[in-house]
Amino acid sequence: MKSIIKWRWVIVAIWLVATVLLTVIQPDVNAILGLRGQDPLRSDSPSKVASTILNKINGVEGTSDIVVFHNPNKLSDADMKGIEAGITSMKSHQKELGFDQLLDPFSLPDAKSSLISEDGTTLMASFSLDKRGRHVDDIQKEFEAVLTDVKVDYYLSGEDFIQNDYIKASESGVAKSAALTVIFILAVLVIMFRSIVIPFVSLLAVGISYLVSMGIAAQLIDKFNFPVTSVTQMLLILILFGIGTDYNILLFNRFKEELSHGLSVDEAISVTYRTAGKTIFYSILTVFIAFAALTFSDFGIYKSGNVVAIGTAILLLQILTVTPFFMKMLGNKLYWPSKGATGHKESKFWAGLTSIAVKRPIITTVIILIVTVPLALSNHQKLSFDQLKELGTGHESTKGFSIVADHFSRGQALPTMVVIQNDTPLNTNDGLAAIDKVTEKLKSVPGVDKVSSVTQPQSKPIDDFYISSQTKTVADGITASQKGVNQIRDGLTQMQSKLAAPDTSSVGQLVDGTSQVQDGYGKLTTALDQVASGIAQGANGAGDLSKGIAGLKDGMTQVESNTGKISDGLTQLQQGYTSVTDGYTQIESQLTGIQQGLVGMNGLIGGLGTKYSQLTTDADYIKLKQTGEGLASGLTQLSGGLAELGKNAAKLNGAFADTTKGLAQVNGAQAQLAAGLAQLQSGADELAKGLKQGSAGSREIAANMAKLNAALGSVKDGQQKLSEGLSGLSGGMGQLKDGLGQSGNGLGDVSDGLGKTSQFLTQLNGSRTFFIPKEALSSADFGKSLDNFMSKDRTMTKMIVILKDDPYSSSAMDTIEGINAELAASVKGTVLENAKVGAAGPSSTTYDTNKAQVKSFNSTAIIVIIGVFIVLLFVIRTFWPTVYIIVSLLISYYVAMTATNVVTDKIIGADGVSSFVPFFSFIIIIAVGVDYSIFLMMRYKELGELSPAKAIVQAAKHIGGVVISAMVILGGTFATLVPSGLVLLIELAVAVIVGLVVLCFVLLPMLLPALLALPESLRAKRGVASRKASTESRTV
Repeated sequence: MKSIIKWRWVIVAIWLVATVLLTVIQPDVNAILGLRGQDPLRSDSPSKVASTILNKINGVEGTSDIVVFHNPNKLSDADMKGIEAGITSMKSHQKELGFDQLLDPFSLPDAKSSLISEDGTTLMASFSLDKRGRHVDDIQKEFEAVLTDVKVDYYLSGEDFIQNDYIKASESGVAKSAALTVIFILAVLVIMFRSIVIPFVSLLAVGISYLVSMGIAAQLIDKFNFPVTSVTQMLLILILFGIGTDYNILLFNRFKEELSHGLSVDEAISVTYRTAGKTIFYSILTVFIAFAALTFSDFGIYKSGNVVAIGTAILLLQILTVTPFFMKMLGNKLYWPSKGATGHKESKFWAGLTSIAVKRPIITTVIILIVTVPLALSNHQKLSFDQLKELGTGHESTKGFSIVADHFSRGQALPTMVVIQNDTPLNTNDGLAAIDKVTEKLKSVPGVDKVSSVTQPQSKPIDDFYISSQTKTVADGITASQKGVNQIRDGLTQMQSKLAAPDTSSVGQLVDGTSQVQDGYGKLTTALDQVASGIAQGANGAGDLSKGIAGLKDGMTQVESNTGKISDGLTQLQQGYTSVTDGYTQIESQLTGIQQGLVGMNGLIGGLGTKYSQLTTDADYIKLKQTGEGLASGLTQLSGGLAELGKNAAKLNGAFADTTKGLAQVNGAQAQLAAGLAQLQSGADELAKGLKQGSAGSREIAANMAKLNAALGSVKDGQQKLSEGLSGLSGGMGQLKDGLGQSGNGLGDVSDGLGKTSQFLTQLNGSRTFFIPKEALSSADFGKSLDNFMSKDRTMTKMIVILKDDPYSSSAMDTIEGINAELAASVKGTVLENAKVGAAGPSSTTYDTNKAQVKSFNSTAIIVIIGVFIVLLFVIRTFWPTVYIIVSLLISYYVAMTATNVVTDKIIGADGVSSFVPFFSFIIIIAVGVDYSIFLMMRYKELGELSPAKAIVQAAKHIGGVVISAMVILGGTFATLVPSGLVLLIELAVAVIVGLVVLCFVLLPMLLPALLALPESLRAKRGVASRKASTESRTV
């Protein structure tokens, strides 16, 4: 210390030069923070990896932001035109503004429903912003310049602008706190020391420490990428000015006390630093270790607290070098205008509390633990990451977000982006089907409002791209085909059941009948020859013969007519064989006519016998009569055969052609016969004139009958061919029947197959499997979707997930957890199984931040506790008092957090404690609490000649005022955060103040002394009990 006093001017000069130099060349930390942002995550965190993939997909680096246009009375046509002109102006200045991926309702009409609110009051355009080293404030001014002609109110919001407003609010809060801190410390020091010199000296000394520390930290932040957050400067200011002032109070009080003992200034300085200086050194060491332990944290925001470790190291150097300079230079004048150098007043309050504790240590310990432990255990902490609610609606970015939240989905302004990176292209049916599966799975996650992807660009499935829709049409066609096949099968079955092998016996009868007719015609010819002879012989009965021939002529005319009908029927049968049954029916009816004609002819022959009795004995006449009757009988059989044949007709056109030809010859012969009969009748009429003509006519008839007989031979040949064809048909009919049966069975199998196929396709209707036709996959419309949602090489894709809740809310964190779990599960068993997947965006970043900080909190807290425990053990040199202090510090922290939760819930009305409050409250309470504990325990050790109970009471009496003063200053310093209006700073102030109050008014003056006095009290009680037992034994 003597060397420091000796070289004090050189030392101060060095400090001044260092302070000025570091301040002048100090980089703007706020500007660095604005450019870099307070990104606390490692590069390998899921959201960071996802953000990197997203940038690759978009082809640019940037964050998602929006511009919101709003008219509470509905956007008019003029407003819409102005907005469209403004967006057009943005596009024309796209490079200067540094944005890409602009989505607006004017260039994307399909997106109108998601970019214009239903009530028509709000229009939103989203874009990806690349800051390119620019400050967000400058970017905002550039946008405002481009949109200067837009008359409707508009707001720039999104991740960049919200973060920027949050940082600015934090900076503003820190600036207010710094100013109030200075004023508060000045006021407290003036009141405490009743001096106007010490406050300024203390602030100047601590101020030098702050400027140098901040200068060094700024260089590390700028040159070595040292982590920085919105609370970095705040922590440094509060801790340095808080504990720095506390240390100065301890030093100046001890210095004043030593001066009051009559020591010289140099001697007082030496004693002060030998006693209080040692305490301060250990105190600063514990604070340094507590904040230096943050180096081991892998969470950037926590690690940024390292700046306090730098500050405490600089503060220690300043206390050891600069403060002695002021002591040496001013001496007693430090306390001006206060007169008399008296020591710090004893604290009767602390002495009283400590006395009660050491007198009844067990009761004190039990009561304190009963009160504080349940409070500590009831600390069910609910954290909040909602920067929007912390900021309130007093900022442009939060106003814009609030408007979007009120008129769209609350997650519309800051969507979550799910990304997938695969080794192979995804623009295949397998890849797209897997993407669509993930899309549908994400929709089912609680808290998700809608999901857009390459397969569902409008957040709705495209029905034509699903097998269920595509197979419905196919299934309907197959069902109709099945019905048709069933009808054909039923028809074939019916045909098979009705189809029998034709009975060709009737055809044989037809041939036999025709033969009989032929024979009859032969006999008729012979008879006619005889008739001619009879006519020649019976010239006298020519008149009567004329009448008979007239009857015969009429009969032949009828025969000719019926024979023509047979020919016509066979011709129709040949021409329209598809109606075989109807043709044979007609033939049957025509044969009936022929039968009737033969009956008439036989009647005429019988009439001739009656008329000419001499004929009844004539053998030829008798033979003619029998032949006519046989012909009638044969025709009857022929009719029956044709009737049976009509039921079993087949295609025998060749045979029918021959038959038809024969019948044509019959018709010709019959026509000639009719002509001969006409001549015969005429001859009979003129028999008297010339029987020779009648005889010639008879011969002609006979000749024509011969021709008729020959024609019947042709008919017989045709019928024989018909019989042969029908015999073949009979065999073919069996094969046809078998074929029809097999065909019916085959069609039944086909119907069953179609039915199963239809059932399978119907089952596919519920599977909603994505399958895009090749034509659609290569279409221009789907190409736009591929371009919007996939990378150029098609190996990466993104999905836009809109959450139902605010993106920073705890509900959104639960949703992100569900998205991550569902995302990992839904890619299993698909072509995406080995792909990289993740979620990017504010909600995902906040979720990862929460996980990282909880993990880091637990590990870092353990390191801090172990480090502080080692320092305390080194300072106090006893184990149990060290344990007592650690327990007291932990109790004070948990009680403080319980109180903070209550204030947050009941007074502030927030959903939970700001996420950074628990950790920084823990570090501050532990570090500062250890400070105060060391103050007390160092004084306690100085009184080692006393019993523990008396020593702790005396230590509390001497140091109580210093600790309370230090607590008031540090608590007041944190209280200056309340006017900032920022929830984070208010909650931090509440937690630290409550923790310090509990520590300074309950745990240090009562619990710690009670625990220290407890062993002695127990030994005393055991001694009393032992003496009492000894006395009783002697009495006995």
